[in-house]
Amino acid sequence: MAQRYPKRLIVEGSDDLHSVISLMREYIDWPQDSKLWPVYIENGLSAEEILAEGFLTAKIKAAETQTLGVMFDADTNPTGRYTRFRNRLVGLFPLLPESISGDGLVAQNDDQKRVGLWIMPNNQDTGDLEAFLRLMVPLDAEPLWQLSMRSATEARSIGAPYRDCHITKANIYTFLAWHDPPGQHPGMAITKKVLDPRAKCAVPFAGWFRQLYQL
Repeated sequence: MAQRYPKRLIVEGSDDLHSVISLMREYIDWPQDSKLWPVYIENGLSAEEILAEGFLTAKIKAAETQTLGVMFDADTNPTGRYTRFRNRLVGLFPLLPESISGDGLVAQNDDQKRVGLWIMPNNQDTGDLEAFLRLMVPLDAEPLWQLSMRSATEARSIGAPYRDCHITKANIYTFLAWHDPPGQHPGMAITKKVLDPRAKCAVPFAGWFRQLYQL
């Protein structure tokens, strides 16, 4: 089904997929019917799989693909992840810059194919989708956010087994567990304005998305 869509975005997981849709509905028309989506979003499963040898080149070379966007987490090495992305595609896009700007990457080649990249949270810092979502917590909910962090920390002190690299995930999902309904996924939280889609961090992402897909 995805091959019928000239504009494509590859993300790491379902939370990323639903977060992008809910966020972009605040900026452009995005129908509920997936057949009418302005951009088809594909779950690429992980950054490592997205960056595997041949994966991205096959996607961009597909005759049906006009524009290919990619979104994955920086984790602990945004520079290294960008370098790997660039190395995979520089043969097809010779003018790819040596580094990615805070506004994300948008490039076009002589075949009029377009490629774009956003590294969560902001193309520069370490982190992930959840670090981006944390910046969408409304100011009036900050006391609840602070309590969620303290609660997650206390839970860990009495045996909660989450790892250091997942602290932000533990914080955001603790925060979302205290809303109505409890445990809503990030996409629903954005739709219900539990997380603010017009937050300062969201505007550059929406601008990158619209520029890449010419929406």
